[in-house]
Amino acid sequence: MHQVAVEEALEGLAAASANFGFLLPLEPLLLVYGAGAEADAHARPKRSLAQARQFAEVLTAESVRLLGPDSTDGPVLRALAELRRSGAPTPNGEAGPDHRSRAQRLVRHCFDLGVWYFRLRTGVRDALSFVPPAEWDDTPTSSPRRHVAIWEPVTDLATRVALLDEYVPVLRRTFDRRTPAETATRASLEARSALLEAEWRVADLLTEAGWDVRDDSDAPHELLVRGVAVRGAAQPDQAAGPDYVLRVDGRPVGTVEVRPRGKDLGAALARRGEAATPSTASTERRMPYTYATDGVRVLFQNGDDPEPRFREIFSFHQPDTVARWLREAVADPQAPTFRGRVRRRLPDLDDDGYAQSVLRSWQYDAVRAFESSLRRGERRAIVQIAVGGGRAVTAVTVAYRLLRHARARRILFLVDRVDLERQALATFAAYSGPGEDGRKFTESYRVERLSSDVVPSQEVVVSTVQRLHNVLSGGKPASGVRYRPDLPPEFFDLIIADDCHRSVSSRWRALFDYFDAPVLGLTATPTDQALKVFQGNLVSSYTFADAVADGRAVDITIYRIGRLDTRPEWAADTLEELDLDAKETLGHRRSVVSGQALHAALTAFKEGLPSMFPEREWLGSENVALPKTVVYAADDRHADEVVDALRTVFGQGPGFCQKVRLNGGSPHLWLSQFRNTVELRVIVVVGSLTGADIAPVECLLFLQDVKSSNRYFQMLAVGTRPIAPAELRAVTPGASAKTHCVVVDPVDVTRHHAGQSSTVRKRGREKDAYEAPTAATTVDDAEVLERWRSFLRADNGPARELITGTRALTEGDVQMLRSWAESLARPPRRLTAERIWSAYERVGVTASDARRPRAPKGPMDLLALVRYEAGLEPRPRPYRDQVFERLDAWIDHQERQGRSFDSDQVWWMERIADGTAVGGHFAAASLDAVPFTLKGGTSGFLRAFGEHGAVRLLDELRSVLA
Repeated sequence: MHQVAVEEALEGLAAASANFGFLLPLEPLLLVYGAGAEADAHARPKRSLAQARQFAEVLTAESVRLLGPDSTDGPVLRALAELRRSGAPTPNGEAGPDHRSRAQRLVRHCFDLGVWYFRLRTGVRDALSFVPPAEWDDTPTSSPRRHVAIWEPVTDLATRVALLDEYVPVLRRTFDRRTPAETATRASLEARSALLEAEWRVADLLTEAGWDVRDDSDAPHELLVRGVAVRGAAQPDQAAGPDYVLRVDGRPVGTVEVRPRGKDLGAALARRGEAATPSTASTERRMPYTYATDGVRVLFQNGDDPEPRFREIFSFHQPDTVARWLREAVADPQAPTFRGRVRRRLPDLDDDGYAQSVLRSWQYDAVRAFESSLRRGERRAIVQIAVGGGRAVTAVTVAYRLLRHARARRILFLVDRVDLERQALATFAAYSGPGEDGRKFTESYRVERLSSDVVPSQEVVVSTVQRLHNVLSGGKPASGVRYRPDLPPEFFDLIIADDCHRSVSSRWRALFDYFDAPVLGLTATPTDQALKVFQGNLVSSYTFADAVADGRAVDITIYRIGRLDTRPEWAADTLEELDLDAKETLGHRRSVVSGQALHAALTAFKEGLPSMFPEREWLGSENVALPKTVVYAADDRHADEVVDALRTVFGQGPGFCQKVRLNGGSPHLWLSQFRNTVELRVIVVVGSLTGADIAPVECLLFLQDVKSSNRYFQMLAVGTRPIAPAELRAVTPGASAKTHCVVVDPVDVTRHHAGQSSTVRKRGREKDAYEAPTAATTVDDAEVLERWRSFLRADNGPARELITGTRALTEGDVQMLRSWAESLARPPRRLTAERIWSAYERVGVTASDARRPRAPKGPMDLLALVRYEAGLEPRPRPYRDQVFERLDAWIDHQERQGRSFDSDQVWWMERIADGTAVGGHFAAASLDAVPFTLKGGTSGFLRAFGEHGAVRLLDELRSVLA
């Protein structure tokens, strides 16, 4: 074909093509292959696929020529590779609708890549729109649904493509002889390519979030969909104005600034704000949502927020979300956003009925501190509350107030294990806010757990981090989190992460970065890693030392067993069980007690029990049970060996000791049996029981070394939960009260972490076989008594009518005494009932009744000391002794009146007296808790005394004992 004829044919082809004519001046081969794919997509789809593949191969080679061989990555080249694969030959056979649809889709991909090439070569960002040929639309011409933007060619496009078939090899040879672009040209093109790559990514992100990305020329059709992202009008590089205008229901609501990777997005947004002029001020107010992105990072600012500031988000917000924001802004102009409602609509705790009698003082402080942080606009905050301090109640209080007052739409509650998920659901179900007249949380707001396939649209969603990560990774955890349209980043207004020191591990941390929501982390042990993730924003701290001082936790004593051979073993803990930090990594070598050393350690443990618990005579006899014990083993095989050895050393059967698998095997069932029954005395676990509520545990036996201090103290926390004496005796016969937890240490694990916690008191002296505990260091009793009396002299005592004891105590009186005792325990005095009473005992002012077991002291015992200091009692006596003396006197009086009680009835009355001694007041609801449930709870009480007699007896006992 003659050269002139070829040029005329190419020009004719460019004029006939609906979508590829603009490529003629840049690369004729791309015009030929693109127009060929377009021409054949409907009638000859297999030929169209081959043409699309040729288009991709030519454009790939041209990209390498212009940008260099190193430009092998990026969304454009990945799109080219995908186009080459999609256009590969298909098996022989008749072309069907699937082939036609596939061919038409690839033609659109060719067009998008052609636009990218055009903008790369020319630097012109003209609005180029794809126009489907008329034959692609199967809708009848007369139908009102027929698309108006279609191409009606004057001359058959396929014929024009065929005219150039014989000349395509010549064009290809000319193309192949092209030399690489010069260095200066390449540098200029690379800079332009970086911006175009970013724009390509941004278009994908917008489309993924539900926006219909269109060029400016498509504007008349934007009302067909809710959210439209309109590309800016044609303009040269560096021109002012947003790259996209976001429109919702036809209204412009936001802008998107696109910058190449590596550019300062914050500076781009600042310049954007400075560029606003008075003439555009009204428009700016109508478009409060501003984004800046390089296609990887996305910055966002909501102009309706108080003190608007930019924050990094995972991806663009969905059009439905923006439409809801607009409605909320119209409904409440003074507080148009969630952050605005937190600042303007969330009342102070006191004003909302949350006196410190409703929450514990540290819970009150934690809620107030977090809400203050949220009002300041801080996106992450961490609260430390020691084990047993009520983290769950603190979290539910935060959720309740934000749902009620700040109109939070959804809140996510994250835990790290299924049993903790059940506990969280139970806490929500039992919670009742002040002023609700007993109405429970779940009666006002819906709470549901996240499932693996359906995302609940409730006010509170509870999930484990593992399940949530699996949902966001599409069942492929190794691939990381990915955008999920039904669970978008803006789905939640707040995330509460319990035990957040585990959630911030490298595996789960991406969950916090995915959601565009403030995060409240709660933990008993804030690790360095957790503090880093939460930007060092520790807003409230209630430590283990504070909990011990307040009587909310028991202290630790250490019993060492020395000179035992251990074997080194490579650790193989799973990430779900291991809380990694800088001091412990996968694959470390650790000491493990096994073989003969294991039997020696367990024998020393058994022989040392009387010295660990000297107040329990004949420990291990028929009437005095082994304290509940948790044994930490290295792995499953080691745990099996330990279980067999324990049964042998103690001469017990299977019901005495069990291995509990934390991953699988329904561990919550075994933990429940361990917590609530007498028979199961020892459990052997692999990993840590973080968050497990097993208050009866009094011994922890380490048969493996632990390198991580954080993990070690989490393992200790299992044994530090306090328990009422009656509840302890129900599962550990012969016990009096839980006053401490013994850590049995044959591997020197406690020495590795010496000095890490001031609350760990080491008792004992070195011996050949083991260390026997000795007395604790004497407290400065004179200083304690002086601070206590100074406190009373400052008129800080309880109400006068409580001191005089002129009437029986009510439940309200007891609550007032508890609040008063908590105020005494806070800084600067830090005086607890136990510490003050012990000082009185050591100076000889008071003593417990030797016939009764010594129990931990509480607010009621402090009241006895106040009466002594006021001269109303000659000698202070423990409240428990007083209660049981009243019970004995009442029973004696009843018997003299001819009324007798059998042993079963005496059991019930003694347990009621026990409950009164612990709490100061006995509530009828306590009959449905341990230890009463061991004999049928309320029903058993009614059977023991008769329906009418039981009610009368309970009222009489409450009056006599208080």
